[in-house]
Amino acid sequence: MNKNILVFIPNTLKRNKTGYLKGCYRKFEDCEAFYITDEVILNSCKQCIGYIGKSFKNFKCKENHFLFLNNSNSNCKILVNNGDYGGRSVIDIIYDYHGFKNSDIICREGDSYGKHFKFIAEELRKSNLDGLKINGRKSFLASTALIIIFILNVILKVLNILKPMLQYSATFLHFENNALNLRWFLEEIVGKKKLSPKTGNMLVAKIVDLVIGIVLLNWFLRYESSILNFIETIIEDIITNLKGLLLYLMGSPIGLKLNHSFNNTLGKFFFYHISLWRVFLQGTEPLLRAYFKYLVLPGALGFSFQTAMFSDIVSIATFHVYCIYVYAARLFLLQIRGLASLWRLFIGRKLNPLRERVDSCKYTPDQLFIGTLGFTILLFLLPTTAMYYTVFTTFRLAIILANGLLLRAIFLLNTLPLYVLVLWIFNSSSVAGTVYITWRNDEDTEKVVVEAKLNPLPLTNSIKKFVPDSVGSVEGKSYSYILHSMFTGMLL
Repeated sequence: MNKNILVFIPNTLKRNKTGYLKGCYRKFEDCEAFYITDEVILNSCKQCIGYIGKSFKNFKCKENHFLFLNNSNSNCKILVNNGDYGGRSVIDIIYDYHGFKNSDIICREGDSYGKHFKFIAEELRKSNLDGLKINGRKSFLASTALIIIFILNVILKVLNILKPMLQYSATFLHFENNALNLRWFLEEIVGKKKLSPKTGNMLVAKIVDLVIGIVLLNWFLRYESSILNFIETIIEDIITNLKGLLLYLMGSPIGLKLNHSFNNTLGKFFFYHISLWRVFLQGTEPLLRAYFKYLVLPGALGFSFQTAMFSDIVSIATFHVYCIYVYAARLFLLQIRGLASLWRLFIGRKLNPLRERVDSCKYTPDQLFIGTLGFTILLFLLPTTAMYYTVFTTFRLAIILANGLLLRAIFLLNTLPLYVLVLWIFNSSSVAGTVYITWRNDEDTEKVVVEAKLNPLPLTNSIKKFVPDSVGSVEGKSYSYILHSMFTGMLL
């Protein structure tokens, strides 16, 4: 069975010249393929697969399989051991040279484009990298990038050691993520030796981040006293309003009949905690005013750092609210589990922790009396605990929502698609990824000629595909986990 012969010709090939053609030959089960991978016609070439000219009578090919392209009538002939094939179907495929050479999508997702187009993209990428080598030695910039990557690896190892202590700080985590992003950026530049849409997107986003951060830093330093007074006023208002809320809960909120003694005890305990936190903030206020310039100085690294620092400020300013939430949640969890355990006493069951199951059990009258007494106490104290737990769980959810919005703002700053948007607007081949194939019958030679062109992806697909690899998605807690934690008293 005769196999079809596919000849892939770049659309930049100049047919009016004479010389050797650079490329390679591949043999498959269903076809044989000749790939011309250079737009330049060479006088001599080590990796040549053919020759272009008016005649091949005086031309001796060194390879077993060789391609001759007639520049007078554009006919292709295949030579095997210096002889003509004869009786074989040759299909010319004119492909978009610059599109396949510059497209970053095909090199990453080549399997979905077929073996031929994937192979062409890889060969063009190799030739592009080979052309950037300088006498086989690494350039000064590449050496500098490798040194920076080594330093970043050391920094990341130190940060990994400190992570158990500082993992709750948004500023620390953002600094670690920036170190990872910078390492990935340098590795991509050194490996690909060009600015790909992903690396360009990160670079432009970081420049915008730095510009906004420096502008805001100058504004912070100019209005230092006003900002400090504003922060002090906000914290004082939070503490005052929280005390007013506790006074309201210690009464009869919305007409609820609560346990007066237990309610009064919880209210005073939480009052003491708020007062203690207020004393701590008043003690740190002189330090904040004295070292405010140094505290906002990391904002010079970008607006995303200022956002992360603001997230930490929100967590510190509302730490007393979190502590009260923890107390109320633990007390609520203790009562819920106590009621569940004592309920099993009434039905003659008990939990077997060794076998992780519920077994039957016969209780004595004394055990039933004590269990009934304990169940009654916990049941009548539960509404008071549930009231505090519901109120401060709402505050906790509001704080989680605020921090989640700040984290998403940081994510958007790191993935701002300005570079990809510019490439897409100017119809750049770097964001090309949609292959359009058309064919026509050549009336003169009576053979099929196929044209393969690359067009840019839709804008939304381009933005999704060119998100930097080092930037992960924002991982938040699922709604099912939040609901389960709310009704069971688990900490959020």
